[in-house]
Amino acid sequence: MLPGVLLGAGLMLSGCAGGLSFNRGSPGAAPAAAVPPSDPLLAFVARSQPGAQDRIVLASGQPASVRLVRAYNAASGRECREVAVGTGMAERPRVICATPDGGWAETRTLLRGGGIPRP
Repeated sequence: MLPGVLLGAGLMLSGCAGGLSFNRGSPGAAPAAAVPPSDPLLAFVARSQPGAQDRIVLASGQPASVRLVRAYNAASGRECREVAVGTGMAERPRVICATPDGGWAETRTLLRGGGIPRP
């Protein structure tokens, strides 16, 4: 009896997993290749893993040091990344999330301070 229950549960779960696809294109169609972001901050986020650091020139022309603090899945299911952007003596968190078309876009932070420790 136990093997039958496990088999039935496995079949039900595998059926549910098939409906969770984010790709709403036609069946068999290859996903479109994501265009590399022109914004230097978005490009850094797209290519980096948590802990990565770099110096970039922001879209505004201001030089900045950037550090990818963490990557996580938001409640919406989107992949998001928290980035610490330092210009001069100040460092502020920014949240950038994946878009359905395979790109990245900045979103507003929901919690004050985010995951970056504050003194």
